[in-house]
Amino acid sequence: MFKERIRKIYSCRKALWDLARKQLKAKYAGSRLGLWWAVVAPLLLAASINFVFSAVFKVQMPNYTLFVLSGLIPWVFSSCALTECATSFLDNASLLKQATFPRELIPLSSVLANLLNFLIGLIFLLPVFIIFNPRVVLGILPLAAAIGLHFFFLAGLGLIFSVTTVFLRDLVHFLSVAFTAWFWVTPIFYSLDMLPDHLRVFAFLNPMTYFVVSYQDILFKADLPALRVLSVAAALSLAALALGYGVFLKEEAALLKRL
Repeated sequence: MFKERIRKIYSCRKALWDLARKQLKAKYAGSRLGLWWAVVAPLLLAASINFVFSAVFKVQMPNYTLFVLSGLIPWVFSSCALTECATSFLDNASLLKQATFPRELIPLSSVLANLLNFLIGLIFLLPVFIIFNPRVVLGILPLAAAIGLHFFFLAGLGLIFSVTTVFLRDLVHFLSVAFTAWFWVTPIFYSLDMLPDHLRVFAFLNPMTYFVVSYQDILFKADLPALRVLSVAAALSLAALALGYGVFLKEEAALLKRL
């Protein structure tokens, strides 16, 4: 059954693309800056974090803004994708009931739309990293691999969130609080080296650590991520996707009755 669904998703890839493109257009409808927000938003966040931790807390790190930016842009991708996935079935209840394509395309299109948004921002910001460290160019292929693993991880979590929210509507409100807490415990504005050993152990219990550190290694350090980090990221991606798809297939029939 699982292989059948995968084949069906592939055969309906144009519908997935159209849904994602429609969501991306709707996100910036009526906005003067439009897709430039994919660049402006992380820059503004990085600048504010840079001010607080450089000027107030006196963090000593060369090119600290770039360090923050290298972890912040994948975090924005993650939080936006999962937030939109959580309400995707609720927002598209009528489409879900009459869908002639696989219903899982609805939350997956939210992840894909945010991936496109992330890539647009990255295309404009990547030259900045290259200017400061030309060796970043050598990490393009590992960067593509990190993005692929990150996408599948979010796709799996997105399926879980989209199904759970239908049965537990309070999850939508909880997520806004949870994502704030998750942001602060993810090494975005501090490096793992800054943490004492006993806290570093807890940092590695956070699944987002492995993805954020991979981006930081490639974009900021112009280095390859450690094999252990990439291996865990790959395992997390496969586990999230398998669990997410399993939850969706199990609850699909009940899902339609609940909406």
